[in-house]
Amino acid sequence: MRRLLGPHSGKCVELPADEACPDCVFIEDCALVINERHVIITRPGAPSRQPETGPVEAALQGLGFDRVDRLEAPATLDGGDVQILPWGVLVGTSRRTNAEAVAQLRKLLAAAGGPPVFDFSLPQAAAVSGDGGGATLHFKSVLSALDPHTLLVADTPLGRALAAQITAAIPASQPDPARPDQPYLALEFVPDTIAANVLSLNEHVVMQEGHPASQARIAQLCAARGLTLHTLLMAELAKADGALTCCSLLFKGPPAAAESKEQQ
Repeated sequence: MRRLLGPHSGKCVELPADEACPDCVFIEDCALVINERHVIITRPGAPSRQPETGPVEAALQGLGFDRVDRLEAPATLDGGDVQILPWGVLVGTSRRTNAEAVAQLRKLLAAAGGPPVFDFSLPQAAAVSGDGGGATLHFKSVLSALDPHTLLVADTPLGRALAAQITAAIPASQPDPARPDQPYLALEFVPDTIAANVLSLNEHVVMQEGHPASQARIAQLCAARGLTLHTLLMAELAKADGALTCCSLLFKGPPAAAESKEQQ
């Protein structure tokens, strides 16, 4: 079952499962919603998954985005390798996402007046950390955004190696309140890898259930930011390298869609 968050409504728009695409539940890999006007359809790195993007593109087109772009061969990119923030797009090249995709993404965002792209290397981090030759599937397998200026990162050799790349590229000074869109990141480490992948939705944060040490740390971070923490058990999906962000696309929908809904 695949899900999209409906525009401004707080409801899920549910896409039917495709039995020919057993990984279609991981809808995050199929599209990048850059902002409420711009969507980029990806080209998943596993050839068997590339047919998944058609229904997702159709659903997003139906919501009324002004601009829908597509990555083209030889680019390959899974959405699980991309963390979209208001001020920048973080991309990790991996077994599924290649340098050509990063180049195309950078060009598309520049043409649309979008945020800059910061790229990192999962294979390089794996080599530094001894991560089994790159056993970790996605960039966001070990990190995710708690808020627009805070990343949760797994406190593992791989997580630390990626953190070193990130801190070398993005300033860690205190943000200027007058410039909320400036590049700035604080990195917060959590003990459990799977707990580093959270869903952040307005004032709510959802993390994987069953990891008390990580939960205590994330709860502290949420309390300091006025966020409410929830837990959700997704152990079966985790067996297939699935994490919380994998199964949905969360976004603020196009203004036209909101206006249409208000007029109905």
